[in-house]
Amino acid sequence: MKKLFYISALILFFSFFISCKKDKVITSPNAKLTFSQDSILFDTVFTNIGSTTKLFRVHNRNNGKVNISSIRLARGNASFYRLNVDGVPGKSFSNIEIAAQDSMYIFVEVTIDPNNQLNPFIYRDSILFDLNGNEQHFDLIAFGQNAYYHMPNQKIIFNNTSALYYEVEPCGAVWKNDKPHLIYGYAVVDSACTLTIQAGAKIYLHNSGGIWVYRYGSINVGVGGSPTNLVTFQGDRLEQEYKDVPGQWDRIWINEGSTNNIISYAVIKNGYIGVHAGYAVFDGLPTGNEGLGISNRLNINHTIIQNCSYAGILGHFYNITGGDNVVVNCGQHILEFDYGGNYTFYQCTFANYWNQSNNSQASNARTTPSFLFNNYFNGNQLNAFDTLYFGNCILDGSMAEEFQFDTIAGTALGKEHLKFDHCALKTGSLSYNTPPTYTCQISQTIIYNDKGTYDFSITTTSPPYEAGISSANGGYFSDINNLLFNNPKPSMGAYGP
Repeated sequence: MKKLFYISALILFFSFFISCKKDKVITSPNAKLTFSQDSILFDTVFTNIGSTTKLFRVHNRNNGKVNISSIRLARGNASFYRLNVDGVPGKSFSNIEIAAQDSMYIFVEVTIDPNNQLNPFIYRDSILFDLNGNEQHFDLIAFGQNAYYHMPNQKIIFNNTSALYYEVEPCGAVWKNDKPHLIYGYAVVDSACTLTIQAGAKIYLHNSGGIWVYRYGSINVGVGGSPTNLVTFQGDRLEQEYKDVPGQWDRIWINEGSTNNIISYAVIKNGYIGVHAGYAVFDGLPTGNEGLGISNRLNINHTIIQNCSYAGILGHFYNITGGDNVVVNCGQHILEFDYGGNYTFYQCTFANYWNQSNNSQASNARTTPSFLFNNYFNGNQLNAFDTLYFGNCILDGSMAEEFQFDTIAGTALGKEHLKFDHCALKTGSLSYNTPPTYTCQISQTIIYNDKGTYDFSITTTSPPYEAGISSANGGYFSDINNLLFNNPKPSMGAYGP
């Protein structure tokens, strides 16, 4: 019994000794802190707007408690960075303790003030840690850039609940390419006005923002551009972790009655819808000239639309033509054309290998067809002469059936109004060389160079390679990279030869 008592007492003594040792503050100059990473990099951060919040951990891997006499920004109160240490905001802190073998979080944000530089610049600072007479530093790096700001100053209330905030652009506005454009809310092109966006301009849109071309307005994007001088539309979160996050902004929206709309040499990515062209439901049914469909013109050329959470191109009783386009990897539809209209495409790659999570759905859970076409509104056909034509196009996806034709009784699109001419189609309902398909490839396995990085160019062993025909190219003699197609046997899709 005495032996057991002595053993118990010994255990209690050592436990107490170890506990006291851990509670004791270490004063040795050899004590060091360690960090979960060696620096924080903020990618492009827009002036005056602020960044995402980033964090790192400070570890005390010593066997005793440490007291950090000060944690501070090297630039002091003048720093554009802001800290939050253990839940307390500020730019300097004193006597911060960390228990033995414990850690704490530090959160960092940055806002970079405007300046006159047009080129990207680097703004550096450091967090300094003073421990037992030694100074350790943690580097902060931000890339910033001036921008044109388009900020909302008006709003529309829908259904007495939700609001849409917007700014009306000056009639005839030209968005230059010397600085990025940052949009909060909607930038609105008013009736009878035109917005021109210069080739090479960079357009960044804040959460839920978009460009709205109101009825009878027009937009002209990237004319005179090239594969190396593209207009870019994307969200304003430029940190690496947002690179492929869909749904960061809303859409480019073109309403009824608008004519001479051109989108050329552009990249449109990570929105909810890439391009939405059609009358607004709240304006009522189209009437008169608006209802002809033919008068509502949008031409899309040499453009990439990718990673939209809903659809790549959405048409509502509209006339859209285009060529050399790549529309890929969208959450529900690559192309959705509702209420009829006239749609013509040449030498395009439309492919849907979406692998993102979509709202509450699990990853890879897309169940909607990539290509949805219907020809009615409220049970009525708006135009008896709806047309769909695809020449030398790829219409592909990960599902066995990627097509849905939703037409009211007696108005199915016949061979006079629907034609796939030398196309590669992913379908179980359409047949080879039978109207509406003409010398088409059906459900062939198409070999792309790298779908994971949005490289949907095809290999020379892929079935669509040199399987097109010159008479179906619509006058598009070079591909999206300005490389000449083979003649008389171009490849299907937007990539040569």
